[in-house]
Amino acid sequence: MKKISFFYITFLLILAITGVGFTQDVTQITFLSELDNKAAATYGDALIIFKLQSGSTAAVKRKSSSKGNSFTLPGYTEGNLLTRGMASLMAARYLDLGGSFMYMIFDTERYAYKACIANDIFAEGGSENDKMTGPELIEFLTRISDMKGGK
Repeated sequence: MKKISFFYITFLLILAITGVGFTQDVTQITFLSELDNKAAATYGDALIIFKLQSGSTAAVKRKSSSKGNSFTLPGYTEGNLLTRGMASLMAARYLDLGGSFMYMIFDTERYAYKACIANDIFAEGGSENDKMTGPELIEFLTRISDMKGGK
């Protein structure tokens, strides 16, 4: 009788532990699935992507604090439409990019975009003012992940 109750308790503990980890992954997968269907990505979406990339456990919660991260941009709210320049500036700060002498001096969206082009994160063509879609943001994440070494 003791073996059976021990088995059930062990089984329930294993289910509880794996269930907590599984729900976090489902939340992230749900967020990425919704992002993949978006016609226009927002600054808030990019913040979540960068928090996921940096390993934040509460990344998908929209009300989590963005202070203290190198990739946050002052003056923008989570509802602002994401441009290539905004995403480039976030990536350049996150990856500590070189590649553009002007970016190293001015630290603006324009020169961060040029630094991202120089580092093959963005292809040539287009402008830093072009709006990004959800799928473009996901592709952008994969390039950043590749540069970071898949960490």
